Amino acid sequence: MPNYGIVGAVCAQTYRLTRNGRIMKTRITMALPIALLSLGLSACSWVDLDDAAKEIMVLKPEQTKHCEQIRKTTSQVLDKVWFMNRNKPKMAEELETLARNNAVEFGGNAVTPDSEIADGKQTFIILDCAHLR
Repeated sequence: MPNYGIVGAVCAQTYRLTRNGRIMKTRITMALPIALLSLGLSACSWVDLDDAAKEIMVLKPEQTKHCEQIRKTTSQVLDKVWFMNRNKPKMAEELETLARNNAVEFGGNAVTPDSEIADGKQTFIILDCAHLR
């Protein structure tokens, strides 16, 4: 059997003899199963919120006037599964979860986005907000 490499996993060509003696080329396509698998995986969440991070608030920038900035942190998740872009709201949720987990490590009690999501990355500001204690 010929080695089709990576392309062969998606689309392989086979040749068979028809009743009248002609050679017929057939294409075996696995695009649908791969697309369905990718779609299913894109809905999965791979990031767990630590117990201590459940107390960390996610604030809008205008809600941070009375907060002290501790530091910035950059969270990163996969932005594509196979060849398909992941759902933006799901990525945003996972990025916030990672930022909240990091806030616990640095003694913060809130985070706020400092950038937009780009290539699965987003920067957050870890805050200490006295009014939230």
